[in-house]
Amino acid sequence: MTHKENTVLLVDDNPMNLQVLFQTLSEIEARFLIAKNGEMALDIIAESKPDLILLDINMPGIDGYEVCSQIKNNPDTEDITIIFLSALGEVGDKVKGFELGAVDYITKPFQADEIIARVKTQLALCNLRTQAQHQTDILKHKADV
Repeated sequence: MTHKENTVLLVDDNPMNLQVLFQTLSEIEARFLIAKNGEMALDIIAESKPDLILLDINMPGIDGYEVCSQIKNNPDTEDITIIFLSALGEVGDKVKGFELGAVDYITKPFQADEIIARVKTQLALCNLRTQAQHQTDILKHKADV
C-alpha cells in the first residue's frame, strides 16, 4: 500500500490568520488547501475530501459550528477529522465543538509548537485508520473468495 499525501484544509475568514497558520504548519508534509469562509470550505470538502480541517468558528455566513455539523451529518464526509481553532475560549464553546464531532479545540492565539504537535498527532491517527480500513478490506475480500 502506497502512502498518500495528507490533505489539510485551513478555514478562517481572516487572511492574516490563514497566513500565520500556513507558515506555522509549513514543516508538516501535507497538501494545504485554504477556504476564506464556510461556504467555500463546504465546496472544497465536497471536491477534495481533506483528511483534517482546522476550522474557525466566527465567520460571516455559515459559521464553523454549522460547517462541522454539515460535515458530520453527511455519510461521505463524516469521517473527516476536525479541529476547531477559535478565539472563543469559554468551556461552553469548546463543549459545543466536541458535541458536534470535533476531535480537538485550540484557542487563539495559538502556540506554534502546540498546534504542530496536535496536527501531526491527528494526521498520524488518520493514517492509522486508513491502514486499518485497507487491511479490513483485504480480509473481507479474502473471506469472499
